[in-house]
Amino acid sequence: MFVEYFTIPNKKNLDLRKKLDPSCICNNIKIFGVDEFDITSSYDIAFFTINDDLESEKFRSRFYSLHYGDWKKKIVDLGKFNHGHSVADSNFALKEITKNLSGLGILMICIGGNSSLLNVVSESLSKDNIYLNIVSVDKILGIDAETNQINNSNYISHLIQSDSLKLNFFCNLGYLRHLNSFSKIELLRKIKFDMLSLGDLRFDFSEAEPVMRDSHIVNFNLESLKSNTINFKLTSPNGLTAFEACNLSRYAGISSSMKIVCYNNVKSTIECNSVLSEMVWYYIEGCNNRYIEDFLKESDFNYYYVEVDGHNFKFYKNKISKRWWVEYIDQGIISIDKDIIPCSENDYKLSQNSIISERIIKRLKSKII
Repeated sequence: MFVEYFTIPNKKNLDLRKKLDPSCICNNIKIFGVDEFDITSSYDIAFFTINDDLESEKFRSRFYSLHYGDWKKKIVDLGKFNHGHSVADSNFALKEITKNLSGLGILMICIGGNSSLLNVVSESLSKDNIYLNIVSVDKILGIDAETNQINNSNYISHLIQSDSLKLNFFCNLGYLRHLNSFSKIELLRKIKFDMLSLGDLRFDFSEAEPVMRDSHIVNFNLESLKSNTINFKLTSPNGLTAFEACNLSRYAGISSSMKIVCYNNVKSTIECNSVLSEMVWYYIEGCNNRYIEDFLKESDFNYYYVEVDGHNFKFYKNKISKRWWVEYIDQGIISIDKDIIPCSENDYKLSQNSIISERIIKRLKSKII
């Protein structure tokens, strides 16, 4: 089914296999339409581009040239996405691609387009009766007047209002307070979704890891990076650094729940494609180092019981991954589909001072009967 949806990379990038070191990425992955193989569940990661030919090849020339990590994952480049005659045709194709890759257990990396792609892939996954956890890394909170056409400025509004989307949790990382109206910020605060501004991230960057940990989809807007980092003057001089963006990508890869990561609003500059290629590299690095906690294996954990204002919490710290989790254990008051939720050591320390962190409250508040 994939033949009709993609075009192979251009000859210039395919020739890199002969020119570059055998340890480079282009010599260690399969390229759909070039190498002979079938796309089956034996593959772990598939990536493709949806920009025009020139922009797609700029990314590949940078990404192919990076050295392959000590990865056990099998990776395939599906090529360049063939847009349909209409937006509806393209969206249908993207939903079919998402459905098939997800059904095979293959992680999907989509490069290009804008934030509206998040809504397309989210609806595709929701058809499998999955209640989705979604993270968007964006300097702008995508809440705006409702229109039929989804774009960068209103995609969150459409996520919230969608009847075909089963949304369990949403968090926006890295928004800039001076670029978002107070009313938008307050609106997200009033509902169950979470936000961490760029300042919040800088205060303690590790707090982003629990947000990513049980997320299914990450939307990464390249305009959330500093303007001089991607050499694009029309975005903000404030924003994520290249190091921070790669770190967030690695967090996304480590998440054992992650199914799709979308890198969008890619600029045509060499700097932007260089940073993007490294972000994708670190996402794959994270995937390769995933660790899945087995909560039934008690010897792997240290347990800490805390009572705050009559509410009982059980904190877990994994001895191997060093990650923290928390469980609300007053079953008579709360019904939780997934009892154990990600948290940080700081959440535990706050509970010792009789403070339930905002993260825990927001994760649990929709579950209160």
